[in-house]
Amino acid sequence: MTDIDLTPFGFTPTENLAYGALLEMGPSSGYALAKELSIARANAYQALNGLAAKGAAVAVEGQPQRYRAERPDAILARVIDSEARKLDTLAAQVGAVGERDGSAIIELQGARGLVDIALRTVARETGEVTCLAEAALIVALGPAWRHRASDSRVNSVWIVGDDPGGLPVPLAGSIDTDRLEALLGGGGFVLLAGDVAVIARSDGQEIIGYWTSDTTIVGAARGLAAHLTAI
Repeated sequence: MTDIDLTPFGFTPTENLAYGALLEMGPSSGYALAKELSIARANAYQALNGLAAKGAAVAVEGQPQRYRAERPDAILARVIDSEARKLDTLAAQVGAVGERDGSAIIELQGARGLVDIALRTVARETGEVTCLAEAALIVALGPAWRHRASDSRVNSVWIVGDDPGGLPVPLAGSIDTDRLEALLGGGGFVLLAGDVAVIARSDGQEIIGYWTSDTTIVGAARGLAAHLTAI
């Protein structure tokens, strides 16, 4: 059966099984689905109704009533949109609460998590932002740079490696890749925004990073950035 797990995004385990079965079987009735999954017919119809309500299945005309699975990339787009709106709401609520004392260290795994948290950190910061990154990450943060430019906020962006041109933000300078790798043991990313830092290290295949408000780590990140950008 198709290996797609929708349960982290508000789908029940039975709905998840039903969606996978619909992808494999094509348009199916509750009776056929119940038989395929060896579950009660009432549970099958409940799962189909749940999938339809969440936009993951569509009713097909005719009798008996059948449902077809929505295409997986459409569900992905729907989930991304829904989760982004939830995060925007939470970000606004956090901004309204304001800063609080205390420190935290949050581990980030993978490029997507790193870019997502960096985007929101850059966009939210009203003061100066310092960023040391390779071209691809600078481009990925383009929406945040454009948002800051519209408000005339100050950026100090340093590219690690060569400048390919056409970047979405003016550069303060460049940093030799070998110099950074000698200090971090691999490719790196450093973002300083107010009292927080986002730092990451890459070995070419895996990215592991941290969002932190820990004053010791933030101070170390500032020292690293100052050392690398000293001319």
